[in-house]
Amino acid sequence: MSKWKAAIVKRIEQRSPTVRSFWLALPDREVLDFRPGQFLTLDLPISERRRERWRSYSIAAAPDGTNEAELCVVHLPGGKGSTYLFEETQVGTELLTKDPGGVFTLPDRPLDFDVVMVCTGTGIAPFRAMLQQRLGHETRRFHLIFGCRRPEDLLYREELAALAEEFPNFTYTAALSRELPAEQMTFETVEGYVHQIYERDYPTPRPDLRFYLCGWSQMVDEAKERLLRLGYAEQAIVLELYG
Repeated sequence: MSKWKAAIVKRIEQRSPTVRSFWLALPDREVLDFRPGQFLTLDLPISERRRERWRSYSIAAAPDGTNEAELCVVHLPGGKGSTYLFEETQVGTELLTKDPGGVFTLPDRPLDFDVVMVCTGTGIAPFRAMLQQRLGHETRRFHLIFGCRRPEDLLYREELAALAEEFPNFTYTAALSRELPAEQMTFETVEGYVHQIYERDYPTPRPDLRFYLCGWSQMVDEAKERLLRLGYAEQAIVLELYG
């Protein structure tokens, strides 16, 4: 069983009005090895009860040969874990973590299916890591459908737009439920929710298509239900729930 070990906060960056990236280094190793889509579990000093202190966050960037991992965290009103990270944590703070875990990953081989990634909020984190690793090495298509409220909530916006420009097998669609941007976007932007995008683009089941869903449970549960109604097999739907 994985043991708790030290992790040092190396850098903090504001990503959106409510989201920050925290870079953690694990000094017990030279290289942090993990598969994109995995997460780190932190033991935060927010409770006397052990399990109430544990918070898991997806790693938001592919392995880069260092011992660091980027975590993308939203500050939830009343959330003890995120409040501690936002208000108490600074560069140099020592936290406790375990080795990366989780099975929300792509197969460890060249893909023989297209991937539709559906996410909301910080659910973008595992997909960013997957895209960084796979684009340029895969012939199959990737379609990222990212749902937020407003343009300023679109995490990694410029980076993802640049990837869509660079790689012809990558499509990026943003669904904004509250406000469309006034400026011209270099990727497709739709007013509404993620569900209308995949129902529009993939109305007919295909055996060479997989849906990866990540975000708040309400969105993920609804997306799974809608895809099953469209006729997709349960094996074609892979889930990661937040909250």
